[in-house]
Parts: sequence; C-alpha cells; structure tokens
Amino acid sequence: MRGIRVLLVDDHQVVREGLRKMLDLDRDIEVVGEAGSGEEAISQAQRLSPDVILMDVKMPGMGGIEAIRQLKASQFPTNVIVMTVFEDKYLAQAAEAGAVGYLLKDVGREDLVKAIRAANEGQSPFAPSVSRTLFTQYAALSKASHDSVLTRRQTEILRLIAAGATN
Repeated sequence: MRGIRVLLVDDHQVVREGLRKMLDLDRDIEVVGEAGSGEEAISQAQRLSPDVILMDVKMPGMGGIEAIRQLKASQFPTNVIVMTVFEDKYLAQAAEAGAVGYLLKDVGREDLVKAIRAANEGQSPFAPSVSRTLFTQYAALSKASHDSVLTRRQTEILRLIAAGATN
C-alpha cells in the first residue's frame, strides 16, 4: 500500500520536526519533504508531488495563503490543510485560496492523522472551534438571505416598475 505523501510547510523548524515525528508513527503517512516559506513550498510541491500539504499561514516572504493561491492557479493536484495558531482570523482567506481544511496547531496526533486521511480522500477537516465558527456564520448568512433587504415600500415600487408603471 502506498502511503499518503505529505509536505510540511512552516517557517519554524521545531514545528516541522515535531510534525514529522508525530506523523512518522503512522505507517500509511510518509513525510516527503519540508519547506520554510511559501516560495519553497511551491518549489517542493512541484518537485515532490505530495498528496497533502500542511501549510502555515504566516511566514516570511510569501505566506501560506498566497502559496495556496498560486498552487491552485497552476491547477496543482494536491489538498492543502492550513495549520495555524489563529482560530478563525484567516479562515475565509484560506477557503477562498483553495485550502480544503483548517486546523489549529494544538491539534493532537490522532486528530492530525485523521485530518490528513480525510483531506486525501477529498473531505474537509476543520478544528472543532472552527467548525462552530463556520456553522454560526452559515446560520447568520442563511437568516440574512431569508430576511428581505428591501422595505415593504421599496418592494411595492419594484413590483409596480416590473408591471410597467411609470412615475
């Protein structure tokens, strides 16, 4: 069985080493490379063809969000999970850029492995607190879409215009 090929991207070497040690305990995950910047992540991804990339957001030079945008713009076939300390600050940007998941760096080994497997299978893993944020935002958007943004009089005027009425 071929393992899930993972690229670790974080500007802190100690974080990359810790992630590598955690993931090396799993037989079906293979860390194929590491990168310390967005530019290096793009280069390594093109060279190594990972299945999943764990990408930090804030790094010197090109950050993770821009690296994800560039990878997706070039239609690079990999799933990117953002790993950050920022609970939901970059959530929308990460999703818009093309990330499939969003985890916090306090994630445990078991949940990290589950997230990598899920991303590899095309699913979207999220930290529980981020899932709550997404659900709350969705509920607010859903409610707003049901609430009319026009007053009763504005709606009446639009109906009259649509019926051909003039001033």
